[in-house]
Amino acid sequence: MEASQPQQTPSASVRKKPACAECRQQKMRCESDASTLDPPACSRCCRLKIPCVFSAPFKRTHKRKRLQELEEETTALKRQLLSVSPTAPADPLPSGNALPPHQPPRQEENTDVSQNPVAKIISRNEPPANNDPTFSRTIDGIELASGIIDDCFELYFKDYHSMLPILDRSLPPNTFYQHAPFLFWVVVSIGSRRYTRQPTLTQALALPVTQLAAQSIILRCKPIERIKGLILLLNWPFPSGPFYRDPSFLLSGTLMHMAMQCGLHAPTFSQEFSKTYLKSPEQEPVRKAEMWVYVVITYQRTCFGSAQANLVSYEIYNEQSHFKTLLEKLPATLRIQNQISNIITCAHKALLDLGLLTMTLQQERTMDALLKGFNTELDSLENLTPSIWDRLYIATARQELVVMHFYKSATTLDMQSCISIFNAISSVLEQIGDLDREHGLHRQCTRFLVATTMLSLASMVRILRGPFAGYLDQNRGFNLFRAGVVFTRSCSVQKGDYAERNAAFAERMWKSDKVFRNPDGSINISLRVRNRLSGGPLLDAIGCWKEEFFDAECTHPTPAIDIGTVAPSSTTVGLDATLSPNLDPGGALSNLSAAPEFLLNDELWGDLDLGLSDNWYEAGSSMSWMA
Repeated sequence: MEASQPQQTPSASVRKKPACAECRQQKMRCESDASTLDPPACSRCCRLKIPCVFSAPFKRTHKRKRLQELEEETTALKRQLLSVSPTAPADPLPSGNALPPHQPPRQEENTDVSQNPVAKIISRNEPPANNDPTFSRTIDGIELASGIIDDCFELYFKDYHSMLPILDRSLPPNTFYQHAPFLFWVVVSIGSRRYTRQPTLTQALALPVTQLAAQSIILRCKPIERIKGLILLLNWPFPSGPFYRDPSFLLSGTLMHMAMQCGLHAPTFSQEFSKTYLKSPEQEPVRKAEMWVYVVITYQRTCFGSAQANLVSYEIYNEQSHFKTLLEKLPATLRIQNQISNIITCAHKALLDLGLLTMTLQQERTMDALLKGFNTELDSLENLTPSIWDRLYIATARQELVVMHFYKSATTLDMQSCISIFNAISSVLEQIGDLDREHGLHRQCTRFLVATTMLSLASMVRILRGPFAGYLDQNRGFNLFRAGVVFTRSCSVQKGDYAERNAAFAERMWKSDKVFRNPDGSINISLRVRNRLSGGPLLDAIGCWKEEFFDAECTHPTPAIDIGTVAPSSTTVGLDATLSPNLDPGGALSNLSAAPEFLLNDELWGDLDLGLSDNWYEAGSSMSWMA
């Protein structure tokens, strides 16, 4: 048999040509030759315009490892930005990031609210029962030193606690964190809203604290503390922007259901909502009834800010005999605000039952009678000599009712209704201005009061552009409008947030010579938005303004008609839509050109629950409307 031919094997001296570092990293073939003295660059490095380097001690870097290193570097930068030196707790004054333990707070970061009648102010500078120093805390890679935490708690109890006195201000931050971490971070977040030494802290805490709020839904321990955290977060939500959308309306429904799950709506039957029989103190039902009222008020005001009707009928619980007895033991200011909330809830139900889409003359007369009856109930509350804060909430409720007259047709909207609307708006703006001058309301202003101010501004423009503007004090109306714009902008805590964008919108709306006019130039202040209750005038104004400045195909060229040519000239002062300098002495509305355009984009619509696009589903989606 013939001998088999030996297999051809490559010579041991023949070696593979090494590749450059970049090609080896990407596992690509390299045509360059490293054996030459001056190897030419490979085609891949030439195309990418990067150095073509041949390195013998090459080590491939894993992509996941590079991503991990970048994440660790980002976390380290966050900690470096928001943390202080380790000696801050022992010597906070030199570091400039903490308050001295027994020294008055900084003047520039606090406003004296000792005259606030809502709650008695107790100095937080008194040493707490637990004298242990505050510990630093970390959330989502963000580490806060003890000095920053103490500062935020100090600012919260100075500026915000008096509006909603639901926390025990004598407890130290460590106790808050140990028993209710979510509530602890909410207090820190609210206190950081105007914390000038860490201006980016509120924005950094927005996402992690909101995630804690979502996680609190599935927890069953300490429900009352989680409810308190949601109440505070709904009244002072995080500033919205391009990367954060305010979820207040969704969280308000969560708040209501959590309260009912704990039995707050039935305090005397709380044993029916617990797994075991617990002997409750005598004052426990009263405290639960008080917390229920705060939940009801917060839910109702959040619905107002989103132009939604209340879905819960409170009278089925509040009208029970055992519950009435508990409500009578609550503070007077809380009882008044609870009655205001019940009046608004009943008004929403009655008006929705009446129908607002297309109203006949008889329906409009019925609506007039209903609004008159609800206003009479509000008048009865004013006879109880409420505090200045209660009078403000009564005025906001009256405004919420009277603006419903805008749902009348253009032919039936009479002069008396317009005068009632103007007086209600003026009362709200005047009281807000007084409280801002006396107590610095802009520092502690809730989302509800900002939304109320926006409704006032939108309604003021509509009524002063209406057919009965000549019978109104237009000079007073313009001055109040200007002051309202200034107040709204002062409520801003972050550039481009809800308050600042609304102030820019109000300025644009006033300067427009086409808003509330038909294509032929005639005045038309009737509403196209028909199912958003008291939010209809604001949302309708936004729709008109959006057509003018964003939807060019919907814009109708109309002549600039002065209000004075339409209204009787005997009482008009000739407010011009262009706002000449002599009508704007304070310059509050004359710097519109300085307003950045990004404030007036689609972010505003999302904040006002107008985020639904024309196509509910993405293009090409196989999902259909009906399964």
